[in-house]
Amino acid sequence: MASTEALTSAVERICRTVSGAVAIECAIAELLCETVGFDAWCALTLDPASLLPTGGFHERGVSFELASRLMEIEVRGGDAMTWPAMVRAGERVATLDRATGGDRQGSERYREVLVPAGMGHELRATFTTPSGIWGALVLLRGVGTEDFTAADMRAIEESTAGVATALRREMVLTDIAKADSIDGPGLVMLDDSLTMVEATRTGGMWLAEIDDSTDPLRQLPVALTMVANRVQASAMPVRTRVRTRTGRWLTLHADRLVATPERISVIIEPARPVEIAELIADAYGLTAREREVVRLLSSGCTRQEIARALTLSAHTVDDHIKRIFGKLEVRSRAELAAKLFYDQHAPRLATDVPVGASGWFIR
Repeated sequence: MASTEALTSAVERICRTVSGAVAIECAIAELLCETVGFDAWCALTLDPASLLPTGGFHERGVSFELASRLMEIEVRGGDAMTWPAMVRAGERVATLDRATGGDRQGSERYREVLVPAGMGHELRATFTTPSGIWGALVLLRGVGTEDFTAADMRAIEESTAGVATALRREMVLTDIAKADSIDGPGLVMLDDSLTMVEATRTGGMWLAEIDDSTDPLRQLPVALTMVANRVQASAMPVRTRVRTRTGRWLTLHADRLVATPERISVIIEPARPVEIAELIADAYGLTAREREVVRLLSSGCTRQEIARALTLSAHTVDDHIKRIFGKLEVRSRAELAAKLFYDQHAPRLATDVPVGASGWFIR
């Protein structure tokens, strides 16, 4: 295996030269496959708020038949080494063998997914910042091979320490490559087998734009299937965000219908500025108080209204705004708005589309 220094250098080069969060993860997975060695893998980008996938690549992992079962186990929680458990424990890299204390048979995922897939060992690597998880890799070795060693884990953890920053940059700060030709909300209706039974025209168009692998069994993005699985597991509405291939954020609202509870509706709509303000503010390294000020600024509040809402003096609010402007390298509220929401707003700003009362563009 290459030295950790050489591996780190190669990972950093990928982060500098590859465009797109999923593409970065795939390139890193291929590099690690050559150096550390494993037989299958998949990559995910994640929403740090919901811990649900925003996109990913699954063609090099287990079969989609088994992946469907894996998603059910994952969203239900309770199994070893889930994403929320790793985030809570502050673990960036973990193996199933260590997570179960050597009793892999105690893991439902191991019994029902890995063994049928011919896999004996699993390593999960998360890409996190202090605010949460932005992406992850699942690496698998076949039955009859050696488990990932402590040296493997250390090499992966140390070499990928800066990946989260690159993913966050790509997912939040990278300018949109081109304007989407789609606008407005769309609706997708699923049955209890998570098969699409109907969709509006706009809903179908948004589905095709989500930056994720398509489950060939259902012809749906894996991220959407995970959202529907979460609704089934919790019997509660689920709200999360996903990304399009052009870099635009979408918000998904999923819930069961009251009259026909065997149906799950998923509303897909462009994320409003206020919905992505927290993500973008974190990417610029703003403090908790500065994020509060940005949230209020993004809602159109005046300096006096911000002072009243946060029980601060107007002078203190001015100091916060000055520091925010410095961190984002802007000189006015207009420049701040443009920089914070460039990937969502730029195509419309260029054509002078007005903003409606909802906080989103009227068309």
